[in-house]
Amino acid sequence: MTARQIQRIREQLGDYFKEFAGEFGRNERRRWCGKYLEGLLQEGERKSIKPLAARVGGDDQAWQQFVNQSPWDHDAVMFRLRSLMRRPAAEGGVLVLDDTSLSKQHRHSVGVARQHCGALGKIANCQSIVTWQWAGARGHWPLATRLYLPAEWTEDPARMAGAGVPPDRQGCREKWRIALELLDEMKPQLPAYQALVFDAGYGGILPLLTGLEKRAGPCVAQVPGNIAAWPIDAVASLAQAKRGRPAKHAKVQPLTVTEWRDRSLPEPSAWREVELLRADGAGVRAVAVSVQASQRAGRWRQPGTARWLLIEQLGDGTFKYHLSSFPADTSLEALVRLAHQRWAVEQNYQRLKEQPGLDHFEGRS
Repeated sequence: MTARQIQRIREQLGDYFKEFAGEFGRNERRRWCGKYLEGLLQEGERKSIKPLAARVGGDDQAWQQFVNQSPWDHDAVMFRLRSLMRRPAAEGGVLVLDDTSLSKQHRHSVGVARQHCGALGKIANCQSIVTWQWAGARGHWPLATRLYLPAEWTEDPARMAGAGVPPDRQGCREKWRIALELLDEMKPQLPAYQALVFDAGYGGILPLLTGLEKRAGPCVAQVPGNIAAWPIDAVASLAQAKRGRPAKHAKVQPLTVTEWRDRSLPEPSAWREVELLRADGAGVRAVAVSVQASQRAGRWRQPGTARWLLIEQLGDGTFKYHLSSFPADTSLEALVRLAHQRWAVEQNYQRLKEQPGLDHFEGRS
């Protein structure tokens, strides 16, 4: 890049930061925030404080003070970000619920514990962050984020207090409950969207699926293969007990979504090739059928809400399953393409880690 191009980028970054400057208060704090952003965007293998200070300049202590002690409000900055990004999001898109893990070698950063680490594909020492992101025709970006605190943190008040965890964040919350809280907070600012989409880690939690549909409209949720569903015309009837108390639950045996797949496979005409909206023209083989999703745990359950069951066969022969609350006249192509918009978020995580070093941050508080 030429010196003029670099200067132009520096000016653009400065203009962007001005949109948020009011949230950082004092001029000194704003100056160090600008330096921090500049350091994150520069080339360099590590994006933790000492390497940034060495590349951009300035005293290590001043950098540490800005990052660890400056009392600027994260929620206010995210509120401003969502307000700013409403304009490019106006064309419509989807809300994507997901989480990402940050591998850590030590146990001092807030929220670090041995838990499933998606980055490594196994149980490991890491942090986990619940996120809502926007994915649309003009790009994808974070809307809301919150650090998940495992039980070994929430059960240790002294540890949380020592790390400066705010009192209102010290309670134990499952990731799906955090997702609902974040959605409630940001909902008044959201532009018009087509659907909420998320992977099987969240799709297998039917109370979450129901809660999201009530709050925010139709979902396309990937689910694990053991989720059960009934035919759309199944009717629950309570069996009369010969002795003792009357039965309280329907004795209608559902099929798992894997069994639904095996039922549909012998009928090749039910499956169709759907081209994805990608430059390489890739597609998937898919079928959709109306079902009633399960509402209770255990093999004997009650039929639940009517939903689409979308089954996809990928190029490598594997299958993926989705439940969706879209209306009965929704096309197969629309369901498939909405489900696949979630993958843009995986690219977002990768870029956040590779370029500004999301997983390099060593937050001890």
